Amino acid sequence: MNNLPIFKYQPNAYDIGIFKKENVCPWCIYEGTATKQYNGVLQAAVEYKNKLLSVTYDDESNQYMYFMGYDEVEQFKDDKLEELLFRTPGYISWQEPQWLSHCDEFCAFIGYVNTSELSAMKIDLRDEELLTLKRNYGIETLDQVSDDSGIYLFQCLKCGQHRVHIDHT
Repeated sequence: MNNLPIFKYQPNAYDIGIFKKENVCPWCIYEGTATKQYNGVLQAAVEYKNKLLSVTYDDESNQYMYFMGYDEVEQFKDDKLEELLFRTPGYISWQEPQWLSHCDEFCAFIGYVNTSELSAMKIDLRDEELLTLKRNYGIETLDQVSDDSGIYLFQCLKCGQHRVHIDHT
């Protein structure tokens, strides 16, 4: 895997098998030519300015449409957002993947884990993350997450805080 691009927000893309499942050249993703050629976007939903942002391409207007929740908003001019949306491979989840952020920066996707692995890694989730888990998923601790849930581990690039996105069945 020499001479392959390294993705800032997806540093383990090759280890977790993203490119075994995708038939797109890593350099085409890294440089943004894949999304330009196919009018695509690589992330389903992203935490952006404390809201959930999704982007889709409208064939009729030949433009990308940006949505915060259900409301259409003006397109953002943000280099980090463009890197994540158009030049970073996503991850595969059971339901809609959500890319997390922290410290006004997108987190790096670390990988897929289960509750045992999280416990063994001794991941310390700060109070703010535990409150987010309670608000978003109705759970007080990771011990309440069932074994058949998808757990996606992220880490803040600035402060090192771990965050998790959980898919329930």
